[in-house]
Amino acid sequence: MADFEAHDLTEGLNGFLGFRLIDWREGFAQIAVDIEDRHKNRQGGVHGGVTASLIDAATGFCGVFEPDPEKRRGNVTVSLNVNFVGRAKGNTLICSAKIIRAGRRIYFASGEVRDEHDNLVASAEAVYAYVDRDAQRRPAPPAEPTTEGKSA
Repeated sequence: MADFEAHDLTEGLNGFLGFRLIDWREGFAQIAVDIEDRHKNRQGGVHGGVTASLIDAATGFCGVFEPDPEKRRGNVTVSLNVNFVGRAKGNTLICSAKIIRAGRRIYFASGEVRDEHDNLVASAEAVYAYVDRDAQRRPAPPAEPTTEGKSA
């Protein structure tokens, strides 16, 4: 998409971790994060959870591209398999994700995380189910009262 403008992701964990959506088009997404102390594990490297979250975000975005936000589908992660293959040597991680195959209800995606020097940090495959995009934002219905443990 020629007029795509990179922007910070502000919602939830993506916003908390400082992720930036830097490219998004049909079947493809690219998300970056500048490494800060909060992203590091106790050994001083990038925490694996940050890398996995970056992959989850990018593979999630690549399957729901739609220029019209009103028509955009939602999704939930069904499976995420991450292979940690190297250490980041730079200060920025960039995850590039693409759709492998998509159906009516689910899609398969792959992702790679590299630093700004093109060092491979992780690779992954993911499966997502399409859902109503606002389903997780609606409050849960109240629990029905139970009669368990009560005598009549």
